[in-house]
Amino acid sequence: MRPSGNPTDRGAAPQPRRRVACFVNGIYSNQIGGGDTYFFHIARAIIESGHPVHFLGGHAFREFLVKKDLPVNLTLTDGGKWRFGTASTLGEQLRLLVDFARRLWGTLLRLGTVERADIAYGMSDFWFDAIPLTFCRAHAKVMYLGMMAPTLRQVIFRTRPDVPASRLASLYYWASQQLAWRLFRLCRNAIATYSHPEMKDYLLRFGYREEQLALVPNGMDVSVAERVPEQPKEYDVVWTGRVHPQKGIEDLLATLAHLTARIEGFRAVIIGNSRAVLEPRVKDMGLERHVTFTGIVTEEEKFRVIKSSRLFLMPSRYESWGIVVGEALASGVPVLAYDLSCYRPVFGDLVRYVECFNLPQFQAAAEDAVRNARSGKLAPD
Repeated sequence: MRPSGNPTDRGAAPQPRRRVACFVNGIYSNQIGGGDTYFFHIARAIIESGHPVHFLGGHAFREFLVKKDLPVNLTLTDGGKWRFGTASTLGEQLRLLVDFARRLWGTLLRLGTVERADIAYGMSDFWFDAIPLTFCRAHAKVMYLGMMAPTLRQVIFRTRPDVPASRLASLYYWASQQLAWRLFRLCRNAIATYSHPEMKDYLLRFGYREEQLALVPNGMDVSVAERVPEQPKEYDVVWTGRVHPQKGIEDLLATLAHLTARIEGFRAVIIGNSRAVLEPRVKDMGLERHVTFTGIVTEEEKFRVIKSSRLFLMPSRYESWGIVVGEALASGVPVLAYDLSCYRPVFGDLVRYVECFNLPQFQAAAEDAVRNARSGKLAPD
C-alpha cells in the first residue's frame, strides 16, 4: 500500500506557525494600565498557541517583558528609557510626545525586521503604533480598539464627562484615533479587533466591513486572585487607577472626605503610582491619617490589598470596559460605580450602580455599603 501524500495524515510534519510582529511603542514607564494588561494576555495567548513572536518597542517595554516573564524577542526602537512623573503637566505631556515620536522614528528605521509572511499586530491605535503597522510589509495586519475617543463635537462642547476644561488632551486623542483608523483602512488585509460590543458600530462608521471586525473582549487572569487567600479587613474602601479626569478623581476625593467625616475610624487605601499627585491633595484636605498609599505593587500584593478592603470605589466618568471592576469582583469585594453604559453588558447586576455623576447619591451609597460591611450585613440591592 502506497503512503498517502495528505499533509493531514498522522505522520505528516506539523506546519510551522506564522510569526507575529507586535508594535508596542506606548509603554514608557513602569506604570501599567488596563490596556497593557490586555496586551500581556494577548501576547501570552499568541506564544502559547505556538506562534513565534517578535516585539518592536522601547527600553521601558523591555522591562515589562522581563517583569511579565515573556520572551525578550525585541527590536529596540529607542536609545534608552526616559524618566517621567505622572505626565500631568503640559511640559511633561509635550516631552512625552517627543518620547513617542523618537520610538516611532526608531520603528520606521527598523521596519525591515518585519517580513511579508508575518502577521503584524498593533498594541494600540495611537499614531506611534498605527503608522508602522500600516506601512510595514506584513501581509496580514491587526489593530486593536481599546476605547473610543470623544467626537470632535464632544471635545468642543465638553459633552463627554472625561473631556477636561483645556480640551487639549481630548483633541489629541480624537486626532490620533481618526488618523489611525482612516489610515489603517487602506490596508488590504486589515482586521480590527475591539473589546466591547459598543465599539462595533463606531468602526463600521469608519468604513470597515463586518467581516473585518472581531470582538476580543477584555478579561482577567483569576488564578492570581484565587492564589491570594482571604484577608482580614484593614480598609473600608479601596481604589486604583490612573490620575486622570476620566477616572473621577474629584468625586473620589470628595467621597473619601465624606466617609472620613461620617464613619469613625474610617480607612481607605489607594493602590498604584498616584502618590505624587494625590498625597499632597489628601494632606490639604486633612485626610492623611485616613488614607494609605501603597505605591506600585506586585499583582499578588494588589489582590491582597483589594481583599483587605470592604468596598471598591469606581467613580469613573468614562470607561471602555473596567478591568479593575472584574478584579474586585473576583476578589469577593463589592463594587460601587456610576451607571455607565459599558458596565452592564459585561458585569450585569454584580455591581451596585448609582445615577451617573450624582455625587451625593454615590457618597450615601458608599457610606451604607461600608456600614453594612462592618456590621456583617449584606449591602441592599
